[in-house]
Amino acid sequence: MRLKIAAKIGLGFGIITIAVIINAWITSIALEKSRNISNKITSIYTPSQTFIADLYTRISDSRMLVKSWVNIDKISDTPDKIKLKELHEKDYKAVMDTLKQLSLLWDSTSFRTNLLHIDSIIVDSLFPKHKYIMEKLSTFESYDDPFILFEVTPMTEEGGEVIMITQRILNQIDVLKQKQAAVVEQGQQQMIATFDRFQSWIFIMGLILVLGAIVIGIFTINSLAIPINHTKNILLSMGKGVLPKDKLKEGSDEVGQMSQALNKLVQGLTNIFNFSLEIGKGNFSTHFTPLSEEDVLGHSLLDMRNELKKAAEDEDRRKQEDEQRNWAAQGVAKFSDILRKNTDELDELAYNIISNLVKYTSSNQGGIYVINDNDKDHLFIEMKASYAFDRRKFITKHIEIGEGLVGRCYQEKERIYLTEIPNDYMKITSGLGEDNPRALLIVPLIYNDVIYGLVEIASFNEYPAHVIEFIERIGESIAATISSSKAQIQTALLLEQSQQQAEEMSSQEEEMRQNMEELRATQEQSARREEELQHEVEELRKRIKELTQS
Repeated sequence: MRLKIAAKIGLGFGIITIAVIINAWITSIALEKSRNISNKITSIYTPSQTFIADLYTRISDSRMLVKSWVNIDKISDTPDKIKLKELHEKDYKAVMDTLKQLSLLWDSTSFRTNLLHIDSIIVDSLFPKHKYIMEKLSTFESYDDPFILFEVTPMTEEGGEVIMITQRILNQIDVLKQKQAAVVEQGQQQMIATFDRFQSWIFIMGLILVLGAIVIGIFTINSLAIPINHTKNILLSMGKGVLPKDKLKEGSDEVGQMSQALNKLVQGLTNIFNFSLEIGKGNFSTHFTPLSEEDVLGHSLLDMRNELKKAAEDEDRRKQEDEQRNWAAQGVAKFSDILRKNTDELDELAYNIISNLVKYTSSNQGGIYVINDNDKDHLFIEMKASYAFDRRKFITKHIEIGEGLVGRCYQEKERIYLTEIPNDYMKITSGLGEDNPRALLIVPLIYNDVIYGLVEIASFNEYPAHVIEFIERIGESIAATISSSKAQIQTALLLEQSQQQAEEMSSQEEEMRQNMEELRATQEQSARREEELQHEVEELRKRIKELTQS
């Protein structure tokens, strides 16, 4: 039953109250009925029976009084005569009037009819005959008159008319008396039966009340005491830190609402426990929903999770930045070592640079370009080396200034980074075939605001920012090394030219003498150029040393 506790208690008391009211009502009805019967018996039937008996006695006495009247008794006022006169004049009327008043309250109209019939016989038949006798024998002389005595005597003899009428009246009165006695007995039996039924009803009602109290008690225990006791045990267990495994039965009353709230609390604590375990494992993406907007503990856990997640992200970011810095520092050291070698062979230097750069940046393909300025009037971009998938690629490539992406990068002096590459620009060949790269990076190699070359690398994966920054960072060192290498090559070329000129001078002394001044000037210019180159070489070495130390 989906009732509140107050409703359940009220229902129990209401049932008991209704039962008590019904019992009181039925008891009142039974007592009222018994009282009515008792009142009828005491105020109607018993007095009626008494007055009927009195009437019977008086009529019976009238028979003896009449006999005494007709006896040879010349006394005019004997007690019997006085008594008979009082019967006629007062006693009978008093008794009959009382009976008539009582007969109005009788249940049976036939009894009243019988009484009226008896009264009619007495008044119309018996008493007139009494009066006749009393009038005929009213003087002393009448008793001496044989004729009168003879006239009266047959009426007074045994079996005479007065006696017969009197006996008939007595018989009718006796019948009425017996009927009244039967009514009284019936009323008494009704009272006894009513009390018996009332006693049975009291027993049954008491049994019903006892059973009802037991049922209400059991219902109260099952709906209130047991759930409250179960809730108490769970709260005691929770007070010890033990979470119950079974859910409480939820109802609509206050105990059911308590059970519902406790189940929700247990589920919330279970979720908090699981959430805490996941946080302890470092799983900060675990979903958790607080019990409500006012759930202080739940929101505190979420705030803690967010703070720990932020701290972990900061730690991961710091580790990543440290790894990127270490990676960049190791890369700078690695390429500084590469740039110190093979400075006199530009092609080999270019290959070492691009092959290691492709490997170090996890690229798939790359190429390095150098600005060819042999002809000051016609500069162009020349690919010095390319590398792809652990194999050297020999591709001769001549790019004009402003041609393609490489030529545009030279003009703009800014890096070009693309993640959407035209289909016809480049293909990366792998064991699975050819496909377009996902990312393309072209970085100008600038030193002292002069572009000495460009690096182009491509990959199936996009380049992180720190990789692009690293390539730009070592680009200046590569440009300085290319500049130094080209200076050394130019110096070697000038020395070779000087040696050739000396041989020609030795074989052509005459011509040398003629051109001595020109040669001397040329030598002086060469010396100055060599000093400048030596100075540039020293500057580059100092720069490389500074880079290495940094």
